[in-house]
Amino acid sequence: MKRSSALCLLAAAIVAVPVQALAYWQWRDASGHMVYSDVPPSAEAARVLRAPGRSAGEFQPVQAASAPTAAPAVPAPAKASAKPAAAPAPTAEEAFRKRREASLKAAAEEARKESEAAEREARCAQMRNYANGLQQGMRAAVAGPDGSLQRLTSEQREAEILKTNASLEQNCN
Repeated sequence: MKRSSALCLLAAAIVAVPVQALAYWQWRDASGHMVYSDVPPSAEAARVLRAPGRSAGEFQPVQAASAPTAAPAVPAPAKASAKPAAAPAPTAEEAFRKRREASLKAAAEEARKESEAAEREARCAQMRNYANGLQQGMRAAVAGPDGSLQRLTSEQREAEILKTNASLEQNCN
């Protein structure tokens, strides 16, 4: 019983490997190096050696349909109200890159805003603590002209409290 289940597992693994092995692209880049990827190349289709689901040598790039040589093509007369030719549609890879760049920019902007908000909140918390300390009569000092610390007088303390409260109202509400 154990032997048959082990053989079934081994057979399933052997069958699964080739399916996964075929799910990649293989081509030579412009410098001649072999490239393997799960994303289609943006290089010339003639350089593709293998495509997903096809073994080596089976991939045949689609050739542009050739125009019949019997009758020369006559260009149609231009209309006066003809619209200018639209730009070619972006490839899936270009569209992906644009979406990815936009989402990365949006994420960076969101992170920057969150960081600024956190810094602002920290400064506001420090300012509130300073205002509470001033109102509760904690010692406060300022640097004098000679660099020595001088304690705040009651008038200076009241002016500092008013200045701090005005700053809190303006920046932290």
